[in-house]
Amino acid sequence: MEYRQLLNFLSVCEEKHITNASKRRFITQQGLSKSIKYLEDELEVPLFERTRHGIELTEFGHVLETAARTYTNQHDYIIETIKDMKNKHRFKLSIGITNGMYELFPPRFLSSFITAHPEVSLHIRTFTDDTCQKSVLEQRLQIGFSFPPFDSHLFDTFLYQKNKIVILAGPDHPLAKRSSVALKELQGEHIIALNNNMHPQAILNELCTQNGIDLNNIRLNYPDKVLIGELCTTNRFFSFWGGSLEGLNNLVAIEIEDVELFVEFYIIVNKHAYINKAAEQFLAYAKERLPDSP
Repeated sequence: MEYRQLLNFLSVCEEKHITNASKRRFITQQGLSKSIKYLEDELEVPLFERTRHGIELTEFGHVLETAARTYTNQHDYIIETIKDMKNKHRFKLSIGITNGMYELFPPRFLSSFITAHPEVSLHIRTFTDDTCQKSVLEQRLQIGFSFPPFDSHLFDTFLYQKNKIVILAGPDHPLAKRSSVALKELQGEHIIALNNNMHPQAILNELCTQNGIDLNNIRLNYPDKVLIGELCTTNRFFSFWGGSLEGLNNLVAIEIEDVELFVEFYIIVNKHAYINKAAEQFLAYAKERLPDSP
């Protein structure tokens, strides 16, 4: 099983078409078909099957696809890292951040690291959903900032923030004078909700449905403090909130009497991936700078 064979296999997985995959790999259709056949003969299992919708992976093919992506990404990463170290004397560091999480970081968190480590070439991507975990697992990212749950067999993690979910209200709203409310008391109110089903948002959405609370008026892809603050100060909207209250001084935080949910933010690393010196430096820096981490 060779590296190029796996690249050929992955091209077919993505294109689901031999002709398109062969063009992408700049080889003949016959050559690509032979490459797949060699893999199937070596593993003694079929990797693809033809259906009405085209070429589809078998159960064996799905297993190989996951393993092949990990292997090829790791292979490319090691080659690029060593080449970069040899030619430029720099280290590359790829970080993924789920949208809305950076607001919880200490001031100048990344800029201070960049200043202290000029030898590190930093690459940053933001994500609107749980694809951050997938990218870390496939080794397109070395470090991720993400929400649970996590597979402990795949990731090393450490908690850097844990915030209880509360309700934000404008200072002149009648409920703002209370320290807590029951969830069912929000029936008929306009609630600002997050537009995802990531834990614990999925649980919160279900609890709202059970209590007859409509979440369809305003849905945000990530918590925008400015927008939430502007809407809540009209006293016509509430917002669930599990982040820092810094910058929201004009709003009132109200406890939810019958719900105790927490938003937890973690730094995650692929347990089975190669970690270069830049990633080690960043992890040490993060654990020192993030005060809420254990």
